Amino acid sequence: MNATSPRLAFSYVRFSTPEQQRGDSYRRQYELAHQYAERHGLILDDRAYTDLGVSAFRGKNARVGALRAFLDAVEAGDIPRGSALLVENMDRLSRSIPRKAVRILEEICEAGIEVVTLDDEQRYDEARLDREPMCFLVAYLVAIRAHEECVKKGLRVGQAWAEKRRRAATEKLTSICPNWLSLDDDRAAFTVLEGRAAIVRRIYQQFLDGSGQEAIARSLNADGIQTFGRGDRWHKSTVAKILRNAAVVGTYQPHRMAADGTDKLKRIPDGPPVEGYYPPIVDAQIFATVQSRLDGTRATYRREGYAITNPLAGIARCADCGATMTRVQKGNRSAPRLVCSRAKLSAGCKYRSVPLTEVVDALTEDCAAWVDDAPLGNDASRRELERLEAKRAGAEEAIYRLSQELARGGASIAIADALRSEEVNLRALEDAERALVARLAREAPNILISRLAALKEALRADPFDAGAVNARLRENLQHITVWPRNEEAARTSSLTFHWLQGGETNVPIGGFGRVD
Repeated sequence: MNATSPRLAFSYVRFSTPEQQRGDSYRRQYELAHQYAERHGLILDDRAYTDLGVSAFRGKNARVGALRAFLDAVEAGDIPRGSALLVENMDRLSRSIPRKAVRILEEICEAGIEVVTLDDEQRYDEARLDREPMCFLVAYLVAIRAHEECVKKGLRVGQAWAEKRRRAATEKLTSICPNWLSLDDDRAAFTVLEGRAAIVRRIYQQFLDGSGQEAIARSLNADGIQTFGRGDRWHKSTVAKILRNAAVVGTYQPHRMAADGTDKLKRIPDGPPVEGYYPPIVDAQIFATVQSRLDGTRATYRREGYAITNPLAGIARCADCGATMTRVQKGNRSAPRLVCSRAKLSAGCKYRSVPLTEVVDALTEDCAAWVDDAPLGNDASRRELERLEAKRAGAEEAIYRLSQELARGGASIAIADALRSEEVNLRALEDAERALVARLAREAPNILISRLAALKEALRADPFDAGAVNARLRENLQHITVWPRNEEAARTSSLTFHWLQGGETNVPIGGFGRVD
């Protein structure tokens, strides 16, 4: 740039919401830049750098937005050193944590650009930051204020949402609802769309009857059932989402967007679920049974139409090494046996096998004894839930106290950091509590009794259906440990059933009755 020619100035405009774009924000920021350039003899370049709908709270604008494009243009020589970057205030550059916000200012100045904040007409360049320590300190204090304003705004939004949650019994939190419901005009209740609700109930019943998710989708398409969305065909993923959606029993799970460590935001649960928020369309016991079956089968893939001939398929574990037990049959004349998959591959476990017919006999001959012996609850889980509830209450109290301190004007980095730490702690506690509540729901005595009765019925069926037994075992068990006979250890063959609700039951192979 010629020393005698007027300096170039560039306007940087940022706002983070569509409402600001539709309103006066853009015009005001650009007009301030135009007026400053005229007063100080600067040539305002036509290339206005604008980040529309980009938040500066996490510094995204400095990583991938127009501000990054400006710095890249400076580095490439397209924008001469000595030019000025005009911003309404320091908030527009960054609302990140203060040290990162000041780092952005330093990066711009070290590139040979003067930053001008138009609200107070402060000018920052590399020489001034080096020469005047107070200038650097002022920039840091401004960054503190900008960041804490964002934190307070987030708290106000969170408190407003918490208040809406409190009023959820009489006022619905959001107009967004499941596809089988519609929100009434007064926003006080939802109406069930019976045609769609019937389709949801059909999906649940087909799954309970043994159909896989892909088979259910095919049957809906074959019957010409219209989808709930824009697509013209049902897919396995759509069926899976409906089977996992607790809204069918009336539960609403609020969500929020949170940073995932990259430039992207991730949708995560926000607080505990709101029970009874929606009108239920599926029986709670049916929903719990479906969840249990999904939890038991989701780790094992089977192609549609595959006939299960091993009732322990996918759930049998080797007692010696923990690997999966697999079915083997050496020729058509030999009887099938269960053997450790690692031993079969000579991968470190001794080859010991159990005749599959003896396993089936152990399952069926005295099934009433070992099924009735299953535990009906887990006191340890309930004690853990009480502990989590107490810790969550403590975290909520700490968040309330810290937010009150900020609201009273306690503009402290330490308070803001402590608040963020407690919020992270609260989210972790809520996640743990939510998972434990779901587990306890599956352990409710009436639901357990129903599942055990279905298991007993499958075991007593004539003819024996290995696939049906396998499905019922998965509904009730984490896995089954198979103990092949081991003469060296004077060990006889047996099975150990590890129940979903906790506890174990041992059954001998080749001699029936419970093993103590």
